[in-house]
Parts: sequence; structure tokens; C-alpha cells
Amino acid sequence: MKKLNPFQVVTASSLTAGAMLAALIQTLIRKEIISDEEGHEIYEQALLMLETSQGQFSSPDVFEAAREMIEQHLRRH
Repeated sequence: MKKLNPFQVVTASSLTAGAMLAALIQTLIRKEIISDEEGHEIYEQALLMLETSQGQFSSPDVFEAAREMIEQHLRRH
């Protein structure tokens, strides 16, 4: 594996976690374990949780980026 600086490691970890979660939700919908609406609700709940913890973020830019990523999933449904 390529040697990464700490910022790159955190970014890669975050991308991996987000991709895995999105894939999990899509798989649950495809296998009809949850409905498309329930998948949508998961992203809505994540957005709500993010908004209620906004004060804990040291960087408004980080909060805004996270919010935009979740909203992208909501627009797909």
C-alpha cells in the first residue's frame, strides 16, 4: 500500500465508510429487506443527526461538506 500522510489516511477512511454504507443501504433495498422509502429515511435521519450535532464540529466547512454528501444521496431517491 502506498504511504499516505495522516490527512490522506483520514480521507480514505471516510470515503471507504461512506461507500460501504451507501452500498449496504442499496443492497438492503435491492434484496427487499427495506423499502426505497426506508432507505431514504436512513439518509434523512443521518442528516438530522448531523444537524443536531453541528455545534460539535470545529470547522463549519467540514459540517457543510458532510451535509452536502448526505443531501446528494437524498436527491437520488
